[in-house]
Amino acid sequence: MDTRPSIAVERLRRSLGAGVELAELIACWRSEPGLVAALPARFGEVLEQILTRLESAAAFGEESCSFSVGDLRQQLSVWLDKAETRLR
Repeated sequence: MDTRPSIAVERLRRSLGAGVELAELIACWRSEPGLVAALPARFGEVLEQILTRLESAAAFGEESCSFSVGDLRQQLSVWLDKAETRLR
């Protein structure tokens, strides 16, 4: 697997696309520790909070829990935009 940040960013951006199952999305984001390590620690902390909520949503039937999967996907998109900016 290519570990360059730009490749990781593109892979994560694709995972946010329509039709990507929640489990696949979570696995994709969890498989990019190199990208997170290239960023300030706060990025990892925020990402962990979002992914933990997504995992809870997956375990409890997505929208039946207190977290909106749509909102969490949007938060991942914002996180990715900020990470990409920081990496430049």
